[in-house]
Amino acid sequence: MNTTTPGNPDSIVARDHLEDVVDRLADVVDGLLKGHEEVSCMLEFDQAEALAEVLYAGHHADAAARLMHRWVLTEPDWNDDPEQAATARSWLAISVAPSELDDLDG
Repeated sequence: MNTTTPGNPDSIVARDHLEDVVDRLADVVDGLLKGHEEVSCMLEFDQAEALAEVLYAGHHADAAARLMHRWVLTEPDWNDDPEQAATARSWLAISVAPSELDDLDG
C-alpha cells in the first residue's frame, strides 16, 4: 500500500516561504550576535529558548547554539534553576567543547 500523499502546491509554497523567513531570522540573529553583546541580556530564558528552537527546527543549529551560548555568558544566574541549567547545557553542548562547560561553572 502506498502511503505517500501528493503534495499540495499551496502547502509547498507556504513551506518554502516559511523556510525563507526562518533563514532571514537566522541572518538577523547572527548579525545581532556579532554586533551587540547585550542582545541576549534583553531576552528572558523562555524567549531565548523559543527563538533557539525555531532556529534549530529551521536547520540553523549553529545560530541557535550561539544564541543560547551568548545568553548563558550574559546571564549570571543561568545555573541557579536546575531545569533551566539542564536545558542551557544541552544547547551549550552544541556550541562548545565539553571542557569549556566546566569553565562556565566558575
